[in-house]
Amino acid sequence: MLVTRNHGLVEEVIDTLRSRGFKVGYVEYPTYERRSLDIVARRSNEKYIMKVSFKIDCVSSKELAELAALSKIFDTAGIVVSKKTRKKELKDYVVYERYNVPAMTPETLRELVDSGEVYVYAGRGGYYVKINGKKLRKKREEKEMSLGDLAQLLGVSRKAVYEYERKRMNLSFSTALRLIEIFGEDILLPVNIRDHDIRERGKLIELQKLKTKFKEIVSQLKKLGFLTAVTERTPIDIAARRNDKGKFAITLKETGRSQRELEAKLEAAEIVSRTLNIRSLIIEDLKNLVRYLSEFYG
Repeated sequence: MLVTRNHGLVEEVIDTLRSRGFKVGYVEYPTYERRSLDIVARRSNEKYIMKVSFKIDCVSSKELAELAALSKIFDTAGIVVSKKTRKKELKDYVVYERYNVPAMTPETLRELVDSGEVYVYAGRGGYYVKINGKKLRKKREEKEMSLGDLAQLLGVSRKAVYEYERKRMNLSFSTALRLIEIFGEDILLPVNIRDHDIRERGKLIELQKLKTKFKEIVSQLKKLGFLTAVTERTPIDIAARRNDKGKFAITLKETGRSQRELEAKLEAAEIVSRTLNIRSLIIEDLKNLVRYLSEFYG
């Protein structure tokens, strides 16, 4: 039943993206359930990589660590699309997180790709929004309200209002609603999916426990100035980026695999690189990789 629901959700997400002008690729490798990447999508410079799961609890930390690492290397928005937890349904128009990766319902995804903006996020203890403190102060002064006046209207301390205006504060949903009633919606800041606080996953790339065969090659790529990520649950063995000259999706033609499995892996790798417009490298020997990249960069 869950597999059927997952498949239905994947189809729903693909339909949503295609109907809005995205080029979409469905990644079916690896074929087993534990896969870090299901959908890649691009519309002009807007790029997403997605994990889709009807129940968000079924997505592991390993899968999302790889998703986050790929999103950083490929400069995409990495998200999870889901409908419920084991205990309750996820709310629409709210950004959640799963192991520090943004998560949302299909309806929230539609809002995101249609308007580019989602304002509410779930945090410990409730739902929150971000406020533009400078704009709040300007509007308050235009209405000739003191800090104390606004504090009284909101039912908070004068110091709290001062802190709201001093920096981009995160407010409870109820307090934000009261501010909107007074000053309008334009004091809100949308959740930045691409550069959200919960996207602080760069350290994962450096802390990965690499398989022996990848340790030396990653070390050499680092010396060449590349930021790299190694994955086990996507068709991309090594994702690499050097800021000055692009990104690479590197796939190893490993011996010991059946011809059918190897073809599936290479096809999936091509879907990722072609959809995201990233240079694809298919190699048979890791030693050739450094030689190729050294020659490429001259």
